[in-house]
Amino acid sequence: MKKSLLLLVALVTTLAFAGTACAWWDCYEMPPAPKVVCKDEVLCKGQAKGAIKLCGPCAPTIKYAGKWITMCVCPKPEAAKPAKKAKKVKK
Repeated sequence: MKKSLLLLVALVTTLAFAGTACAWWDCYEMPPAPKVVCKDEVLCKGQAKGAIKLCGPCAPTIKYAGKWITMCVCPKPEAAKPAKKAKKVKK
């Protein structure tokens, strides 16, 4: 008897919380989504140069130089595709 009473109270409490959550969610209105503006942006620029002497008796010295740039580029909008023409059916 005691276990079934506890089970009944737990079930009623769960349904009460679920009903309250559903009632609150139904009254909540979502705000309109803001329009996203995309701009190309440079994240990182860099350059390096130097020389590295390799090990060994006849090892060469390697010289290097380089530049790099990392950018965040917005995707290009897709061009409007022409509408497909319907094929004519011969009778």
